[in-house]
Amino acid sequence: MIKLEVISPGVLKIIAPVKLSADDFAHLAQKLDSILKHEGKVRVLIDATQLDGWDSTAALEQHAAFVKTHQKRVERIAVIAQHDWQHWLVGAVKVFLHPQIRVFDKSAADQALQWITDRSPKAAETWNTSTV
Repeated sequence: MIKLEVISPGVLKIIAPVKLSADDFAHLAQKLDSILKHEGKVRVLIDATQLDGWDSTAALEQHAAFVKTHQKRVERIAVIAQHDWQHWLVGAVKVFLHPQIRVFDKSAADQALQWITDRSPKAAETWNTSTV
């Protein structure tokens, strides 16, 4: 099951399981919607280091629907990735996403946390031009 933790006001951490299921996204949506009522918008750090994919096509479809429904309420997403395919997938879909999104290797998890929590105006410009 997907885990959701509050890092600080408006900053969340999602920890993905080995396999994502369709039910994971209903559970996550319920928790996130509650947080969004209070925060308006959020930033999300996704720990995908254990993720090995989806358990079914239905899970992939629910994931896409979840992203489509919630993306406009997310300012920034940092993904901590373990596998090359995760870097590729984020690179392929980020052109369709509203929030800024960056992928960080597992060894750069501290940098991912720094980027997701940095509220300075220059942070977006600086981080957008660098690669991790």
